[in-house]
Amino acid sequence: MPQQTDNGVLTSPEEIALMHHQITEWFSQHYIQLLIAMTIGILLFFGLLTLRRMAERFLKRSAFLSEWTTIVGEAVGRTNIFFLAILTLRLITSYTGSSERIYETIQFLWVIASTLQFAIWARQLILGLITYRVEQANNTNRNLDNALNLIQLLVSLALFLVAAIVILDNLGVNVTGLIAGLGIGGIAIGLAAKGIFDDLFSALVIIFDQPFRKGDIISWKDSSGTVERIGLKTTRIRAGTGEEIIVANNMLVNLEMHNLSEQTRQRFSLQIGVVCSTTPTECEKLVSILREEISQITLCKVVRSCMKGIGASSFDFEIVCDVQSGVPDDYFSARTQACINILKRLEKEGIVLAYPTVTNYNYNADKAIFSSPE
Repeated sequence: MPQQTDNGVLTSPEEIALMHHQITEWFSQHYIQLLIAMTIGILLFFGLLTLRRMAERFLKRSAFLSEWTTIVGEAVGRTNIFFLAILTLRLITSYTGSSERIYETIQFLWVIASTLQFAIWARQLILGLITYRVEQANNTNRNLDNALNLIQLLVSLALFLVAAIVILDNLGVNVTGLIAGLGIGGIAIGLAAKGIFDDLFSALVIIFDQPFRKGDIISWKDSSGTVERIGLKTTRIRAGTGEEIIVANNMLVNLEMHNLSEQTRQRFSLQIGVVCSTTPTECEKLVSILREEISQITLCKVVRSCMKGIGASSFDFEIVCDVQSGVPDDYFSARTQACINILKRLEKEGIVLAYPTVTNYNYNADKAIFSSPE
């Protein structure tokens, strides 16, 4: 007696024989189209396979385009053969006029293959981007490598979990409860590991945003030094006085800092005061003297030279210039040379620098400065 399951699949010998007869009859009626489709499918499959290899090689070797093409090339190289095979079958299904059962089967396999393939591409692009940024930062810290392994695991789990949900949803499974459960679980894990993720993401912010790199000289608040290592939780900085400064990554991300290694120029100013007996002609000449002496120094560019004001015991001048270099040694050398040049020129011109003095005036009846009282 024929038996039929709840999902409508007939299991009796008669039904199996009938199905076999229908399939045989369909093949006998469409064998020419089937042979053509198989030929086209084989050619299309190998064409897609060749296209994948060519695209991968081109992108990896196209350094003239961008370094990002290498990452895209790696992702293209991860294109699965199963995905290409299902893509080929899906493209030729309409040509063969296949039965609804065959079409539904191929459509089911296509949903699985395409979803998993997109997850693989996304995983490769994300991990390739992170790895590239770490290598660009020139960081060889083992702790950060361990962090990257953790990131790789988290990214893989997240992407393939999303892929599984998409597949189940396309198969008609109600995934609302599953998504809600995963959301609650994710919140619980996030709260439990808040400190770890905070430091981890701070390290990633430093790597991706690159406010500084290994070897840069940075300063913040009252501290400064050279970055030696960017770790999972902390960044180690060598101060100019020799000691090692250890700063939490999340603190560095939230601080206002100065990256001295990114300087293309450095500015300094010199304040000069001359005695009040200096004549107006000499004061006018002094402005030009300061500009001339600074202009002779290599890497120095005068911003302004001016008489700043008349002080209580001196005539005040200011010279401001830029050192066209970000190297600290160039800055201090230029500043020193500027001071020496100015002193030599002032000595030559007979212009005297002001310094703190006290002048006492004694009353003399014969040579009184002020009228004596009667």
